[in-house]
Amino acid sequence: MMANWGVSIRKGISSIRGSVFDLIFPRKCHGCEKAYLGEDEHFWCSSCRTRIEWIRSPLCTLCGKPYPKNPSGSDHYCGECLTSTFHFDRARSAAVHSGIVRDCIHALKFGGRLHHVPSLVQLLHESMEREMEVYEGMILPVPLHTRRLRQRGFNQAALLARELGRRLGRVVRFDVLVRKQWTEPQTRLNREERLENVKNAFQVVSPGVIKGGRILLVDDVFTTGTTLSECARELKQSGAAEVTALTITRSVPELNLLRDDPAASGVKERCAPRLDR
Repeated sequence: MMANWGVSIRKGISSIRGSVFDLIFPRKCHGCEKAYLGEDEHFWCSSCRTRIEWIRSPLCTLCGKPYPKNPSGSDHYCGECLTSTFHFDRARSAAVHSGIVRDCIHALKFGGRLHHVPSLVQLLHESMEREMEVYEGMILPVPLHTRRLRQRGFNQAALLARELGRRLGRVVRFDVLVRKQWTEPQTRLNREERLENVKNAFQVVSPGVIKGGRILLVDDVFTTGTTLSECARELKQSGAAEVTALTITRSVPELNLLRDDPAASGVKERCAPRLDR
């Protein structure tokens, strides 16, 4: 009984300290960086949450691509997954790569604004709670080549993976999967060029650690899936039983076409429901 009282008292003191800290140093939204956050708001104000384009069903059951033109349909394989082979067992993303979430990723990745890591993982964690079962596997980040790591100073995927592992209480390893070859940036390459660019670029250096296990492979953005697929191929060849690819955002070119089409008004809203609904 006394122990329970002690826990309650400590929680109460912690809550008071947090309230006093927020009163003196009020937290600002990571999206607009203007609105002050309420007690129940986590990193994002209510206005910015309504602007996040969450990825929801219907989507491809393999690569996680959403179907914005058919918002009332069911989950099924997309045309690309029917004609080509990804090596991961499935891929999922929290939101469309656009707007405030894209801006936060760019600020982290290219501006070194590391304070955005918890806010981005918050989106990923909330999406996982809604869309996925409880995950019990090991978490691995998509690695950077040492040359790129020296240039940037950090690996954003590793930072995201570490924070996600802390939230989920799961093991995160940074010494299992490495990028052994330097590759050119994928940004301006088409899918075929991307495949060739990352071919044999990765290596599993501790296969015994993952043999027969489930892997959650974490990165910031899913564009064509070539990097994630190549990582998954190496992991599978080294004995991993299952690889799930997980990213904060996903590029969805179809939504750009819909935005430019006046007849498609409202489709974006239906295919990306708001979090607060």
